[in-house]
Amino acid sequence: MRILFLFFAFLVASTCSAATTNCSEKEAQAAGNATDSMKSWTSIYSGFKHFGKCDDGGIAQGFTDAVVHLLASKWSSLPKVAVFVRKDPEFYKFFLGHIDASADTDELKKIYSFAQSECPVNLQNLCAAIKSEAEHAIGES
Repeated sequence: MRILFLFFAFLVASTCSAATTNCSEKEAQAAGNATDSMKSWTSIYSGFKHFGKCDDGGIAQGFTDAVVHLLASKWSSLPKVAVFVRKDPEFYKFFLGHIDASADTDELKKIYSFAQSECPVNLQNLCAAIKSEAEHAIGES
């Protein structure tokens, strides 16, 4: 049922998104396909660079799912995302913006816990921002 909902949300979003953000239908379709295969920070960053203008509706949900799942399942990769957020302030906003209430609540709770208790010493500011976003998202869900 969720997949069917996401499919219809994607179709609606791709039409609306194309009209409002200069994201063509072809780009929206490619973005939707890309978000399904984002399994690393490199692929998420690449998706942001290529399809960031399509970040709406079902595509935005795909980005959220990828960001939150990667944080929850591969917290040890946090130093890699730190490289991208340091070099690109727009990606930093994008990244934090996708830690939201539409994500899986259990994964948000994991992220909150990791940010609170398993943060690398040199990434305290990033962890504080992640923790804050996760806490806010949990409160809204």
